[in-house]
Amino acid sequence: MISLKQKLAEYGFESRESYDYAVHCLLENPVETVRCLNVDGDPGRRKTAFAHALAQALGYEQVLYFEFGVEKPVPQVIRVHEGEELPDEPPTLPFDRIMTEACALSEAEKTILILDQLHKAEFQQHIRLYEFTRKKVWAYSDVKFHANSNNLMLFLVSNEVLYHSLQQNSFRVWISAEGPEAMVIQPQDLDLDESSREWLEPLNKLLIELGLSPAISEYKKLAYDIESHVRTEEQLRVSIFGWLENVDRSRLYSRSMQPHVDRVMGAIESGMGIQEEIELSSGN
Repeated sequence: MISLKQKLAEYGFESRESYDYAVHCLLENPVETVRCLNVDGDPGRRKTAFAHALAQALGYEQVLYFEFGVEKPVPQVIRVHEGEELPDEPPTLPFDRIMTEACALSEAEKTILILDQLHKAEFQQHIRLYEFTRKKVWAYSDVKFHANSNNLMLFLVSNEVLYHSLQQNSFRVWISAEGPEAMVIQPQDLDLDESSREWLEPLNKLLIELGLSPAISEYKKLAYDIESHVRTEEQLRVSIFGWLENVDRSRLYSRSMQPHVDRVMGAIESGMGIQEEIELSSGN
């Protein structure tokens, strides 16, 4: 059976951390409110990536997304004929529209609504969300929409602490901008021959010095370049910067990294020499 970690990776979120227990708590606790996940963590869009990946991994039929701070005012068009007076009805806000759509879909389908950048929302919206999780009713103007809490779940993504009452109605998970402590990668982790250990060990040290903890898929892409293409220091740096997330380019090209780059290149060149000798021997 495919693990949650593997499912998350399939949908674009790779991590060495396991979120199985956290997700189990989120889904299994018999809450009386609309089920909410507070995606907390380091600043950046990694939290958003986790929310999207988890929504897909859980297999919900409908996944909706709304980001605060980017919605544009909705123009209001009022047609008035001579002698006719029309009430000045305010346009429906984009946030109200996405909430009502989520409620409607939840009547028959498993639905997740991701509310991103919640720290940019007016505090009034935090209060409205809290009331919605409690009463399962979204109201504005003179209309009300009921949510099926058995089908609907909210993912709340924010760079700041949620409104206290809303947090109390949520399960919180922490998403780090970078992975946990760097793990030393072995040749077998990358489906490589044992001979690659000669350059893999100094490469691991270089990446640790750069403060990087790449995902396995990133390592595999970099390893392919090293085995197939990298023949100069510049090519090594280009491949590292090209394939790995969160690389500080100025540090990668700094003098302090030069000894580590030299060791990697020395090992690559040594390995190439050994390979050439093997090929020559095989040809005799």
